[in-house]
Amino acid sequence: MVSETNQWWPDDREVAELIWCLAHLDRIVAPPLSENIKQPEDLQDYLPESSTENPSDNYPKIPPSVTEKAEQKIPIRTYPKQPDHAPTSGQKPESSSSNYSSPIRVPDPFPLPKPREISKALLPLSKRVPGLLANELDIEATVEQTAEADGLPMLAFRSPLERWFEVHLLIDCSPSMAFWGDLAEGVATLFRWQGFFRDVRIWHFDTREPTPQLFSGVDRIERDVRSLIAPGGHRLFIALTDTLGKAWYSGQAFEVLAELGEQHPVSIAHVFPQTLWQRTGLDQAIQRPLIARQAESANSMLEVGARLRTTARLYKFPIFNLSVNHLSTWANFTTGSGSNSIQGVLIRQDIRQDKPETDKTNPKKQRSEQPKSVAETPQELLRGFLANASPEARKLAEVLAAVPLIPPVMRLAQQWFLPDSEHWHLAEVFFSGLIQKSSLGPDQATVPETWYEFRPGIRELLLGNSPVQRTTEIWREIGDFIEHHYGILRDFPALIPNPTGSVPGLAGDRDLYFAEVKAAVFTTWGGEYAEWAQQRSTEVAKRKLEKVDLTDNLEPFEFEAEVPTIGFEEELDEDEEKLQQWTFKTPTVNHHGEIIKTTTYTASYFTETLTDNVELEMVAIPGGTFTMGSPEREKDSRSRERPQHNVTLQPFFMGKYPVTQAQWKAIALMTDLKVQRYLDPDPSRFKGEKRPVERIDWYEAVEFCDRLSKLTGREYRLPSEAEWEYACRGVREPLNLDTGESYPPFYFGETITQELANYDASRTYRDEPPGERSEGTTPVGEFLPNPFGLYDMHGNVWEWCEDDWHYNYEGAPTDGSAWIDYNEPENVNAENKPNSDKNNENISSSPLRGGSWNYIPDKCRSAIRSDFLRRDFRSLNDGVRVVCVSGRTG
Repeated sequence: MVSETNQWWPDDREVAELIWCLAHLDRIVAPPLSENIKQPEDLQDYLPESSTENPSDNYPKIPPSVTEKAEQKIPIRTYPKQPDHAPTSGQKPESSSSNYSSPIRVPDPFPLPKPREISKALLPLSKRVPGLLANELDIEATVEQTAEADGLPMLAFRSPLERWFEVHLLIDCSPSMAFWGDLAEGVATLFRWQGFFRDVRIWHFDTREPTPQLFSGVDRIERDVRSLIAPGGHRLFIALTDTLGKAWYSGQAFEVLAELGEQHPVSIAHVFPQTLWQRTGLDQAIQRPLIARQAESANSMLEVGARLRTTARLYKFPIFNLSVNHLSTWANFTTGSGSNSIQGVLIRQDIRQDKPETDKTNPKKQRSEQPKSVAETPQELLRGFLANASPEARKLAEVLAAVPLIPPVMRLAQQWFLPDSEHWHLAEVFFSGLIQKSSLGPDQATVPETWYEFRPGIRELLLGNSPVQRTTEIWREIGDFIEHHYGILRDFPALIPNPTGSVPGLAGDRDLYFAEVKAAVFTTWGGEYAEWAQQRSTEVAKRKLEKVDLTDNLEPFEFEAEVPTIGFEEELDEDEEKLQQWTFKTPTVNHHGEIIKTTTYTASYFTETLTDNVELEMVAIPGGTFTMGSPEREKDSRSRERPQHNVTLQPFFMGKYPVTQAQWKAIALMTDLKVQRYLDPDPSRFKGEKRPVERIDWYEAVEFCDRLSKLTGREYRLPSEAEWEYACRGVREPLNLDTGESYPPFYFGETITQELANYDASRTYRDEPPGERSEGTTPVGEFLPNPFGLYDMHGNVWEWCEDDWHYNYEGAPTDGSAWIDYNEPENVNAENKPNSDKNNENISSSPLRGGSWNYIPDKCRSAIRSDFLRRDFRSLNDGVRVVCVSGRTG
């Protein structure tokens, strides 16, 4: 029985797509079987012949180390691999508890999603070019020349067309990349099966140490990178990596690739999306577009497509992830058949060379060498994960709590219950610090064959957060899925790999490993199930005590960072930090407006230089979960602020102040950065360089962000409503609504006073004494900041948000993203100025937050949302505050 998942083209429509691909390939056929291929003479001694019996022989092994019991490898096998079949006879399958039985394996689905679409994306690479030797008879030219010579035979020859490129895959083999072994297999298989290339060669790029090494063949023959250089050889080099090995942090891996890039195109295929690059060895990379003036340009010939403010020498690398769009862009860029621009990373050539490894060159070193403090409780570990992981990773963790943690089963669970999630979401859970190797598993096993488990107490907490019905659904449906797709009994113990085929005593541990998961699930069912679960848990714990020395914990990956990171191109002193820090105090007031205490906080920020004398300070806002909206019992709350709901946000940067008039003017005068519309450099009524800009509409605020993005190379935008309220409240823990918990209406407490914010203080909110009515805006930063280090979040000016206007929070996103339904573009007239026609029905509405100098206290609360306002509305009350996401943009 062939796996449905392992069929690339399982239906007629996909067969038609395949035929479409083939119809566009001139004289391209599938590559012959590997046993019929004769290796080129220069590599016969290095690359072994492929073997269908041992597919992993296509990939070099890691040399043995005296410091490690077993080295991990990234096997390269031929897909689609036929799964083992279920017993077809009437005999009962052999029990998994047999000491000498090898369990049925569940093959992974093809690791790259949408292989058909990827094949189409790579079509530009299928082009043929004339070969070097003119040894093919040109019949048409021969006839013409013979006729011109009055019948005297004149033979004409031409260069035969041949496949354009020879692809060299440099597959990273750092410890973390072992988790991506299946992905590496998929990439290698995909390139081999295309038939687009003269040859596809696999190299082992070892980045475990600060100095990288290059190996070939199963015998791991070390090669000098210069031996791969062949000027005029039409070679493409692709480094498949997560840039987490020490060689990336030391910078020497980039140096090796740069040697190849002197003569050849060299690209980085990253397993993570762009939002996570800054948490790897690309932490100090500058992200800029790269431009190629001709096809097949070597890296040394690429030009930077945006302004740089550094004179340092830079390595330049095109970079893409393994999505269809990225692969399509890369293929068109390489062949010159589409856009000549691609996302690139720039690495300073001297950034870490010849320097000893420090906490800066390898953040993992700092963590590993820190003295162990008191062990974190399961609640603390889980809270840290939930606060910083993506929404998809949090959902996936709950799913995985109900299944055995074996990589094939983990991927099946992800595919079945979270089909829209990506491979890196599984990595977030896998490297989160919540998972460790199971002491019940075999010692000698690769990462895909290892048995894992949640740290003590974590599985129970995750299952406790998930409804019993959901846990039961996961438990049963994964079994049904396996049975339906692979034709085997729904028996998880049969899925647990036994790499050696026969290990005395292992079967009993296999049963206990499965029983531990089953016991955790049954505990949630209660009653007699809970009693059985307790008995099995006791047996498991006893066996683990006997094997406690065998446990090998997984090192947490860099997803655990709580604040965003940012890429800098400016030359930094050796001891200078990327982010600056400052310490400040935030007050807490009671109902009478009296300050009852002050709390000291520390925040991080970076400074963006707009002109020689105008800067923009951006504060790092840590990720977290909070409860958005206000309860009915909050004084003067409104229905538009409900229902209350939890929102989990990723880290981001936010302006320390509302945009000032000096900052606005600096960007407005940069007309060469114009994206869509004209900006009035001086729109404000209340003049002052340090006062917030006002009398701007939503479209102008968006134009300001777009220009700022073009100037800096980072992505600037308006905040979502969720980001704004989260940043305003300055909290990172959600409320327990069942117990009646609530946040204070203002970040400093139960009321507001004229000493704390600029608003109409002639009206009171609680029992504070009345103040005076404000006469206009005040310079930013005159009042004390909130716990995140943000100023003027209450009053001064309303601040535009990115979302569409909604009358309440029914159906609002819970991941902090902007809630956008339409976002219709504004009509613009011939002068590129906003159309003032108020009857234009194409103009939508957006919310403003925070209140202003002219509004009474209840209109300045953290939860307040403006009345329904069109995006083309201007008022002397309305301003803007910007948000920046991590990294640099093209």
